[in-house]
Amino acid sequence: MLGIGLVNMLVALDQTVVSTALPSIVAELHGFEFYAWIASAYLLASVVTVPVFGRLGDYFGRKRFVIAAVIVFTVASVLCGLATDMRFLAAARALQGVGGGMMVGTAFASIPDLFPDPRARVRWQVVMAAAYGIGTAAGPSLGGWLSEHFGWRSTFLVNLPVGALALYFIWAHLPRYQPARTGEVRIDWTGAALVALVLGGFQTLIEAVPKSGLTPGNGALALAVLAGAAALLTCERRATHPIIPLDLFRDPQLVTLFTLSTLSGFVMFS
Repeated sequence: MLGIGLVNMLVALDQTVVSTALPSIVAELHGFEFYAWIASAYLLASVVTVPVFGRLGDYFGRKRFVIAAVIVFTVASVLCGLATDMRFLAAARALQGVGGGMMVGTAFASIPDLFPDPRARVRWQVVMAAAYGIGTAAGPSLGGWLSEHFGWRSTFLVNLPVGALALYFIWAHLPRYQPARTGEVRIDWTGAALVALVLGGFQTLIEAVPKSGLTPGNGALALAVLAGAAALLTCERRATHPIIPLDLFRDPQLVTLFTLSTLSGFVMFS
């Protein structure tokens, strides 16, 4: 849990730490037209990967995905720190977002596997949520301080020792819990692709509308997102092993939790 908590805070920090480092990054690398994509590439990749890897962890166990997430995230952090232009940095940030999304999709889901008792489970979920919230809130201040004293590259390279420490804890101590399943698992690749397209398109639309308004291109993108969402609902109703089980939304307690989670996301990122 210490290893998961470390990387969880690391993922939260990295979503916001870059905001105050961006002026220093643009001053050195130039390419102001890619300014927004340094943050957007990370968020877009993480939004797409969270549900996909969360569901794969349900089928095949969490440990392998948590380890892969730490490795991908740490390697991508090093690539960000070594970036020589804005295009390279945006691509490295997207890879970092894949690692971050894998981590978020598997870290919280590891807690029910490890702690069957509901009270113990809730305690650890509160600890993980607090670590995530603290990391999100502390990111801008930490990014500014690191950029001022050690240069903007330090905001990424500082992830290397923390990632290595977290990898040790997870590799050595996280149990390899294999979920019980009956019959053959058929991965819902069509659902996964539609989730990626819908969430990716929605994130792109959110970025584009404030910048350029309701242009014909943005209108077409909005229609494509709506069509993709309709196709996703149809696909998930028919799939034997859906990426997003629609039965979850029939439980009023879970719907309440989903709503609160969405609202807390608005508060944290604001």
